[in-house]
This record gives sequence, C-alpha cells and structure tokens, in this order.
Amino acid sequence: MTGTETDILVCGMKQISLTELDSRWLEVESAVDVTPSIDPWCSGPDWQIPVATAFAPGAERLLLAAGGGAGFALLADYRGRHGTILGGIEPLWGFGAPIFGRNPADVATELATLLDRRHDWQSLFLAGMPPVTTDPAAGTAAEDRSAAGAGPHSTPTMAVAVALSSLGQVGVAAGITRQVADLSGGYEAWLGRRAARFRRNLRQAAARAARAGVEIEDATGDPTLFDRLMAVEHRSWKGRERSGITSTEMSTMYRTMIARLAGRGRLNAHIATLDGVDIGYILGGVRARRYRGLQLSYTDEARHLSVGNLLQDHQLRELHRLDLADVYDLGMDFDYKRRWADRAESSVTLVVHRR
Repeated sequence: MTGTETDILVCGMKQISLTELDSRWLEVESAVDVTPSIDPWCSGPDWQIPVATAFAPGAERLLLAAGGGAGFALLADYRGRHGTILGGIEPLWGFGAPIFGRNPADVATELATLLDRRHDWQSLFLAGMPPVTTDPAAGTAAEDRSAAGAGPHSTPTMAVAVALSSLGQVGVAAGITRQVADLSGGYEAWLGRRAARFRRNLRQAAARAARAGVEIEDATGDPTLFDRLMAVEHRSWKGRERSGITSTEMSTMYRTMIARLAGRGRLNAHIATLDGVDIGYILGGVRARRYRGLQLSYTDEARHLSVGNLLQDHQLRELHRLDLADVYDLGMDFDYKRRWADRAESSVTLVVHRR
C-alpha cells in the first residue's frame, strides 16, 4: 500500500501520490499553518517535495490525507539491512513535521489504525514535532521520559505520542534547533538589538566593500540564476568540501526548489558582484510573512570583504523595505547565526518501536 497512484480509503484516510500532494499544495499549506509550534516553512511543500525528490527518489511513500480535511501524514518507507523504517518524506535534516493539521492527534489516531494493519515495519521516526515542555508535576523535562501518557501539561506532541502508543513503545528524542530573527518591529529595531561591536563591524565592512566597488543586485528574476549560483559555489569553500549546492542531490533539490518558488512569486535571491564578476549570493524564500534562508555563499577571493555579512544585512534591509516578512529564519543553529538571531526555535523527534 505504498507509493501507488490509486486512491485508497483506509480508516478515514485517503492515500495519495506525491503528484496529487503537489496539486493540493494550497490545502497542505492551510493545514500546516493551523498546526501549533511546527516549522511552517519546511513543513510545507516548497521544502518537503524538492527534498524528497532529490534525496529519496526511490523511497516508497505513504502520503495520507485525513478524512474531512483534518490534516496530513506524510511518510515514506526507508528499507535497509535492518528492515523497514518509516519516517517523514524529508529524509535528511528533519525540519518539517510529517503530521500536521488543526488537531495532529486526530491524524495520528487514524495513522495508528492504518499502521497497525501493516506488518512490514520496525520503527517510526517523526521528526520536526513541536517541543515538549517541562511537566512541573514530574519535575523533569518530558524529552527525557518515555512518552507513555498525557497529563494536564500535555503538548500536541505528547498527544500524538499517546495516539501512537498502541503501536509500541514511544519515546522523545532531540530534534532540530533553528535560529530566528524578529523583523516585526522593522530593520532598525532588529539592528538596535545587536551588540555594539556587531554594528560597528557591519558599518566598517560596508564601507570597505563600497570602496572596493562591491555591488549587490536583485537576481530573483534572472533566468540564469541557478547557473550563476553554481559558478559562485564552485569557487567557494563549500564547493571544495561539497557541502553546498554542487553535489548531485543538492543541485537537484535547489534547482527544483528555485523553480517552484519562482513560479509562486516566493523566491528571493541577491548576488554580490565586483567589477562585473559574481562573488557571492544569498538565496531564500518567503511565505506567510516568513523568510527562510536557504543558502549563502561567497568566493574565496571575496572572503576579506565580508561579503557573507553584507549579503545577510542586505537581505534583512530588503525584507523590511518591501514589507515582505516579520520572521527571518536563518535555519540550523550555528554559532555565527546567533549574532543575527533573536531567539531559537526547536523541534523534537518522536520514535515508535513496534511491539
């Protein structure tokens, strides 16, 4: 019952193909937007479908829409030496939540009924789930405990855990932490919250780059955008270490994602140039007043010009000037991102070991 194009009604859920999921992207996004405390950008199809296409092209997918528009459960079979593991269709980072809707526990209840009828899987991993808060009665963080029950301090994730507990032992593991900047008060308010040294270094870098002749252009509508990004990446440390967009899977993912975002008017891309030569870029997407940074890179010869910082600052200014976003999601937590961020947003991973 995985990966078929046929609609299959099972316990109130309809199995759908990745193609149909894509055709229902507005419905999917509506379900994402009413789900409490998940990553709203990466749980949506703009992220999930390109990542699944690039990194798990052969996975058999169990894409389910709950009856009555209640929500979705997006899972795939990952078959290895130790049997079949079920997880979200985004197989790499785990930003996106695989279960979403106004009441995720209802979706999980229907999912549990379906999975109970299958006997070909050993474990279920649900990354990108809302964080689990501390239970004052227990005096310990719920992440460190078995998700065996839900009390008065239950969260959506614990409610999902209870719904899935009929399948086996359910536990909560660490997930992803992202750094987020708050633009709701405008660029100047954001800048005012930065350290004095940060602001001084940014001014000095801008002056140094201006003297050198660095310019930043809006390349969002450039039909050659992807080729320009790849050319920069090949001349950067990310390109040398194959940690950027030059690998086969990453280039497939970003080419697909760029085309998707551009077609929906959500793409945002800027390129830094020096003497007419591209030396750096910043790439992201905007949805529901949330900007998600996707990639930032610069050539080795531009390192001394602080091009990365200038592009990040330029993007923040433009989002404010054009009134596009209230939230700037910098992505996965790294030390250097904390200087730009106002808060951290985290997720957890639910793990179900079948009885």
